[in-house]
Amino acid sequence: MDVMQAAIIAADYIAMLERLTIDPDEPDMSNGLLRDIHFSVEGTHFDESDGHWRIEVGFSRPWDQARSPLAGIASVPTYDNRTYKALTIDDSTGKVLAYERM
Repeated sequence: MDVMQAAIIAADYIAMLERLTIDPDEPDMSNGLLRDIHFSVEGTHFDESDGHWRIEVGFSRPWDQARSPLAGIASVPTYDNRTYKALTIDDSTGKVLAYERM
């Protein structure tokens, strides 16, 4: 596989896991999920010795957003506390072997 295919597998895996946190009574919440959590691929690496891709991703879920108590009074920004994860993907099978915090 190439780097784009590995990144798509990583994105699909993240979307699948994040859908587990969506209220099942609101099925429309899954539309545009990766966009809504500000998903991005942060880095990629292929290890030829073991045939594994390492795809590093970042995203921010609603509970990752820290809002300053002064936000309503002054122009204090909302802080984006991103979550960073690394996925290890087997090149020959496309299977996600590991999903871990960076």
